[in-house]
Order: sequence, then C-alpha cells, then structure tokens
Amino acid sequence: MEATLEAWGRLYEITEKIGKRKPWELFWDLDLIGIQEGDPEDTVFFSVLGRGGSCYGISMYTGYEGLNDFMMLNMQESLNISVEYAMFSQNCLTCYWGDRAELSAKQRGIIKDLGRRYRGKNQWLYFMSYSEGYFPYNFNGEEVERMTKYLLLLDQALEDWACNNRTADFENGHMFLYAYNEKEKLWEGRDEALPFTCFSFGNLRIEDEELLEELENAEKNDMILEADIPYFGAEIREGAGQRPQNPRICLIADARSGMIMRADMIDPEEDAGIYLAETIAGFITAFGAPKEIRVTNVIVASFLEDICNAAGIRLRRVKRLPEMDDFWKAMRGRM
Repeated sequence: MEATLEAWGRLYEITEKIGKRKPWELFWDLDLIGIQEGDPEDTVFFSVLGRGGSCYGISMYTGYEGLNDFMMLNMQESLNISVEYAMFSQNCLTCYWGDRAELSAKQRGIIKDLGRRYRGKNQWLYFMSYSEGYFPYNFNGEEVERMTKYLLLLDQALEDWACNNRTADFENGHMFLYAYNEKEKLWEGRDEALPFTCFSFGNLRIEDEELLEELENAEKNDMILEADIPYFGAEIREGAGQRPQNPRICLIADARSGMIMRADMIDPEEDAGIYLAETIAGFITAFGAPKEIRVTNVIVASFLEDICNAAGIRLRRVKRLPEMDDFWKAMRGRM
C-alpha cells in the first residue's frame, strides 16, 4: 500500500527536525540509541551515520533480530563475509541526507509534491527500505507510518540526552536507552547494556530421526565439495511497481574437477540456510557422503554442521572457494 502525501509530509517534517539537531556530531555509527515501549526484545535500535563526514543518515533496526543484522554488518570482516552479503542481509529502514543524483525519480517526485526544496551536497533527504533477499526500495505506507512513529520518539530521546546531560558507556557494549516507565507513566533515558554485542547464528538442528539414520549410514566417498549461498547481485522484477528481488543462489561445486553441481535460485521468502542444508542432505543420500565440505564463513557452516557431524564429513572453513569464485566471475560477466 502506498503512503499518502500527508503521511510523507509528517515523515519529512520530523526527519528534518532531527536533522537540525545534527546527531552525527554527537554519536558514532556504533553508538546505538534504543527506544523501548514494551518488552525488551521489541526495542527499536537507531544507528546514526555521518560522524566521519561522508554519509549522513539514520538507520532503524527493529527488535533483537534487527540488532543481530546490525551486528552482522559491523562484524562482516571477522565473519569473512563480503560487505555486499552483509548489506543485502539487512532488515532496516534508513533515511539519508545525500546528493540529488542519489534519489530516484519517485523520491524526487515526492519532494516536489510536498513543496520541499533542497540545495547542495548532503542536503537531499530521502528514505530507503532494506529487506533480506531484495534490493533497497522506497518505503511503503506501513513503513512510512512506522518510521514516523519512532523518529518522533527518537527526537524526544535526543532532547532528553541534551537537556539532562545523559551519557552512555558505548565503548563497553552499552546503549542510550529511552524507555517508557509503565509505573510512572513517563519516558526516561538511561545508560543500559546491550542484550548482546556479537552476531548470533543458531546452528540448524536435524530432528528427523529417519534422515539422521540415513546420513549416519551413507556410503563414504573421496569427493570434496564447495558450498555457498551468495546473493545473485542483479535485479529480478516480478511486475511493475514490485520490489526488485536479489535472491540467493544455492551453489555446490566439486572442488577437484571444478564442476558446478548445483546452482539453484532461492525464492527470497524461503530460508536460504534450510534450502542449502536440504540440498546437501539430498546429495548425501543420493550419492554418498563426501570426505569434506568447504565453506567460507561460520554462517554457512552453522547450517551444515549437524549434517556433517551425522554423516562423518569434515566441515572445513577456508578463506575463499576457487571454483565458486571462477563460476561467479563468469556469471557476472554475462549479466
């Protein structure tokens, strides 16, 4: 559902108000501001961009799942995942103060219809929605309303920070939390420890006893496989006005021969980790258990660990997958 012009107007009004506060002069991008009006796991987290002076913006992450996406982005190097992979895995809403050339025709049209005028570098205000498995896109009506609601609360939090000389121990895993006190019926800001400070990945567990037995009894062979689930990196549109997809590809290759054995496009709404695990399990039951499966990061490894343990396969993390890299270079050259 598209947002009304009135709804866009309210969003632009509160965002411009926050922009005048220049929060990027107060916070680094890792200094999180939390807005909590209910259960802690539903806290909304804000990251302020621009302290370095290159890109001004504010990103909003919802709940602990959103916080986990933020941790992935900031730990991408240690996780051995690309910036591209981390960015396309984000689920957040972001406003930017950028240059006119960065805006789409639709975004410029909204500004024109609102009668707003911007001039100069890092002055053009626009909004982008990030969703795993898709390319960044314009806000829909629900996202406009949600962003407006929480930016209003963020504005109050920034006022509280300034007027009450609040501080937070950001360097030691804390945030500035602006929370609703149900007992006192008021909002108040305080220093609060983050619920976690590292990216959390849950190992995929096999609960099908019959499948476990098949994996344990699978014949062994000397094959070495490479496995990965990278993003396709090119837009796929289902129809006019639809959000462009950026699906993941389930890739499995024979490390010795260089043969690509599977290259399946995964629907964005499908769990890519489960898809990869089911594909590997199907390969084992059909062709036997390979001696080794190579992956590049702990995220992919977490999807396959239970399968490899059951089938007696060595799961090895390596810095790069040569056969995958060669295939991907060839694919991108044709796109």
